[in-house]
Amino acid sequence: HGRNVNWPSMWISNANLELDELITNTVSYGNLNSSEAAIRIDLTVENNQLVIVMEDNGMEFNPFEEVIDPDLESDIGDRLIGGLGVYFVKILTSDYSYERVDNINRIRLVLEAAEE
Repeated sequence: HGRNVNWPSMWISNANLELDELITNTVSYGNLNSSEAAIRIDLTVENNQLVIVMEDNGMEFNPFEEVIDPDLESDIGDRLIGGLGVYFVKILTSDYSYERVDNINRIRLVLEAAEE
């Protein structure tokens, strides 16, 4: 059930960027072609942290292991295309994890509240 909450603006902007990246990857690459395809997102606040849990029933895919962090020190012309979105997810969270449970991909992100 929705209710009005006063979340720090950092949570909102970071969560928006992270979810946009993860949902886009899931829809683009998760083979969610059937009428049974589903993505579920839960947001909770625990101990002054925003906890995001995203689940989907697409192909097994751990973005934190399978997507290589970009080499930000190399010449831009030598860099591989892609990987920045997952990299941003990693650096904008205080904790992240992936698990596959009962044919469901589950990603858990934790964002710390910062002083506004």
